[in-house]
Amino acid sequence: MSKKYRKIITAVMALFVGITSIASSGQVYAAKKTVTFAATGTSFPTAYQKNGKLVGFDVAVANTAAKRLGYNVKWVTGSFDGLFGQLDNDKVDSIPNDVAITPERAKKYLFSTVYNREETTVAVAKTAKLKTLKDLEGKTVAGGAESNNTTNLRNYDKKINIKTFEGRDDIYQALLSGHVDGVINTRTNLKAVIKAKKYDWKVLKGQAASVNVALPFKKTARGKKLNQQFNKALKQMIKDGTIKKLSNQYFGYDITPNLVQKK
Repeated sequence: MSKKYRKIITAVMALFVGITSIASSGQVYAAKKTVTFAATGTSFPTAYQKNGKLVGFDVAVANTAAKRLGYNVKWVTGSFDGLFGQLDNDKVDSIPNDVAITPERAKKYLFSTVYNREETTVAVAKTAKLKTLKDLEGKTVAGGAESNNTTNLRNYDKKINIKTFEGRDDIYQALLSGHVDGVINTRTNLKAVIKAKKYDWKVLKGQAASVNVALPFKKTARGKKLNQQFNKALKQMIKDGTIKKLSNQYFGYDITPNLVQKK
C-alpha cells in the first residue's frame, strides 16, 4: 500500500473515532434534541397564523426558550380541547398556548415557571352602557367552550349568561354581529385584539379571576426533564428582559412588573 493511501485511511479512521467518541459522550443526539409543541394557531395574540407562519407571544416564548436549550422545535396545530389529548398521548411535549394553571390541571401535569399573569374579564361594544362585570347580569357573553376564562366567569357570577363557541374567531364574530353582549378573554388578549383589529370595543372594569400561565408537561421522566430545563430558560428570559420585549411586541405593554414566578 502506498504512503498516500495509508495517510487517507489513517485520516478516515481518526475521523470515525472522533465522531464515535463525541456520540458516546452524549454530545451528538440530533434525533433526541427535538421538542414538539402544540397550539391552536387561531389564538391571537398568543398563537396564531400570520403569512402562513405560526407566531404569537407564547409561540415566541417557547421558541426562544427551546433555542437556548439547544432543541429543534416542531409545531402541530388543532382545536384547543384536542391539544391536551395530544399531550396525554405523547404526541407533543407541551402546549404553549396561553394555558392557565388550574387545580385540576396541576394534579395531572407539571407546570413550568410562570411567564404570564392574566385577568379574566369581558369586552363589550363602546356604545354599551355597561361599565363593570356586574353590569353583565342578565346579559349574554361569548366564550370558548374549553376555556379556563369561561369557567372563571361562570364561577364569578351565575347571573351572567354564557354562550360557548369552539373557535376564538367565532367568539369575536358573535359580538361583532351583535348576537351577544360581550366576549370573555383575558384583559391582555382583549386589549391586544382591540388595538390590532381596531374593534370598536371597550374592556370592562373588574376581573372574574387572576390566572398564571405556564407550560404544561406530563409527569413522566421526559416531562420532568423538560420541565426542569424550561424552568431555567424561562427564569433567565424574565431576568434578562426577553419576556418584557416579547410582551411589548405582542401585547403592547410590559407584563413583567406584576409577573408572579413560581414553579
